[in-house]
Amino acid sequence: MSDEYKPTLFDRYGPDAGNMLRAAAYGVMGLGLAFPLFCVIATKLRLGMLATFSLVGFGSVAAGLSVGFLGALAGNAAGNTWKRFAVDGTSTPYKEQYSYQQALVMQGRSSDALESFEAVIAEKPAEVDARLRAAELYVREQRNFARAAELFREIQRIPVASAGDEVYATNRLVDLLNGPLQDTGRALVELRRLIERYPRSAAAHHARAALIKLKAERAGVA
Repeated sequence: MSDEYKPTLFDRYGPDAGNMLRAAAYGVMGLGLAFPLFCVIATKLRLGMLATFSLVGFGSVAAGLSVGFLGALAGNAAGNTWKRFAVDGTSTPYKEQYSYQQALVMQGRSSDALESFEAVIAEKPAEVDARLRAAELYVREQRNFARAAELFREIQRIPVASAGDEVYATNRLVDLLNGPLQDTGRALVELRRLIERYPRSAAAHHARAALIKLKAERAGVA
């Protein structure tokens, strides 16, 4: 069996793939509803076998295609509305799913997936999600904690990163510093930084509790 990634319908057509699937579903539904109707009509008219077959077959297909076409128009209109909202900034923009890299991971090719992620990261300095996914993959599959920590630090410095992304990256960085990287001092610095950045947030509340715990553990070791 070839390991080559097979692009899906969504890979080839993006959001338009949903409209295509919706149109096909409407077409099948229209065909199913029209078939018994034309059977009844043919019976009432007492047509011959060939005429009955023609009426039922072509009529049902035509009805199915018509319903499918109307479904496609409705889906396309909804898609255009979504695009308009996305451009206007009133809706969440499309977020890359990295299906190719996910497929590589599912095939057990984590090194290839990470190589692909690194290419994306090198090309897009402000890309947050690729860094998050790559960092977690480095931790889970490669146990390359140093590289994962570097990626989490990069996320902290990306101006367009959301507060949620920054908080998540900081917490994961603290986990690595206080764990496999054995740098509790730096972990304390990161917690203080998080508290200073978002002093009134739930993240700051948890950071204060973690700060007290780490200080106590460090004092006990000393």
